[in-house]
Amino acid sequence: MYIRLLYLLLLGVASITTHASPTPAVLDDGHDLNQVPAFNVTNFEASAMVLSNRNFYKFNVTFYNEAVPVHCEAMGTTVNHQLTSIPQTWCPTDPGDVGSGYGGNGTGTNNHQSNITTTGPGVSFKWTEQPDGSAALLIVRRINDRVADTAVYKVTPDCIPMMGDDIFRHQVYEGPENFSVPAYRSSELG
Repeated sequence: MYIRLLYLLLLGVASITTHASPTPAVLDDGHDLNQVPAFNVTNFEASAMVLSNRNFYKFNVTFYNEAVPVHCEAMGTTVNHQLTSIPQTWCPTDPGDVGSGYGGNGTGTNNHQSNITTTGPGVSFKWTEQPDGSAALLIVRRINDRVADTAVYKVTPDCIPMMGDDIFRHQVYEGPENFSVPAYRSSELG
């Protein structure tokens, strides 16, 4: 619940062109909010597939200048060859684990159980299409059951144009492949 409230708050912050360092704040749901080092996203791609009813999202994200990036990816369904909102999707934190990026239940390859859970540590993302034609990429790094780092990257409509003609017309992300996103830590009080 508090991740959704934090998402809405950060979406407003992401639309501001300058990112001044905020003072620590307490959200009205009892969570503390402080800025942490930016999340570094690399190799970001999103596209509806030509002649298909599928779309995909994939990228790597590095936290706090860690050497090993976490790979995130998901597929969605589209009826109009456009990018669509996808729900929170967990990214595998073990390189040999496929996670649940394609709508699975968090089990990895070869039927072994994934280390991805819906509570406690883990990395997830969510893509949300907005009514004004923009979109938002939410990235969450859960530290434990009570603490999460969250970043929201706002994608303007000009960065997700329709490409191609006739039956080849489809929506593609055309913004930067590599970018940093200001991140904030939310922790429950008490």
